[in-house]
Amino acid sequence: MVSRAFVPVAVLVASVSLAPSEMAQCKEPEPPAASIAGVAALLAGSFDNAAQVAQDRGRASARVPPLPHVTVTVEPTQRSDWELWRVHMDVDPEVAREAGADTALDAVWAMNISRGSNDHSLQLIPYSLRGSVNAAAVKADAFDETQWLSLEACVLRGQFGMKHIVVQVGGDEMCVAAAMGLGGKRAFLPSLIEREGDSLHYQLMYLGNPLRIDARAVGSG
Repeated sequence: MVSRAFVPVAVLVASVSLAPSEMAQCKEPEPPAASIAGVAALLAGSFDNAAQVAQDRGRASARVPPLPHVTVTVEPTQRSDWELWRVHMDVDPEVAREAGADTALDAVWAMNISRGSNDHSLQLIPYSLRGSVNAAAVKADAFDETQWLSLEACVLRGQFGMKHIVVQVGGDEMCVAAAMGLGGKRAFLPSLIEREGDSLHYQLMYLGNPLRIDARAVGSG
């Protein structure tokens, strides 16, 4: 049997010198998991896609109909796991006339930030306002969970980081069935949300097709 004492010194030195670099490559520190309060803080704010609209209309091949102007306001409530999402869209008058709709459309959602019952991963569950409640009277600082109906079938799951969130609705047909009862505002129900830096990406339906709204935080440079 060969004794460990006779292992050449050069081999030991090489092993020791390689170990730190190998460990650095294999064991990069992982960012801490996002908390519910952290997710709420990152999502909160007011966002506007005016820059996206201007860029689109400045192109030679601008969209027809024009890209709508959309604002999204995410308001914290007195409960850290709930937020109100207000979506406002200014619709081109000609498009609105053809669709028999108003030139301004609004929707409001309550978003519950929670952990799934199976793997305890974070998720966003949208809630729709009960028909008997006036949307204009809903205040974030007086949030009342009983005024809302769960749309759990349209839960958004994905990555919840400290600085980057990207979540989407799965391909569950139950979500389609649940959204049918929402009337026209089902078009504003988010199928994808991404938040990072000063950007908020919000995917909704516009004229029957998915539309990705690229909004920026109001007041950002």
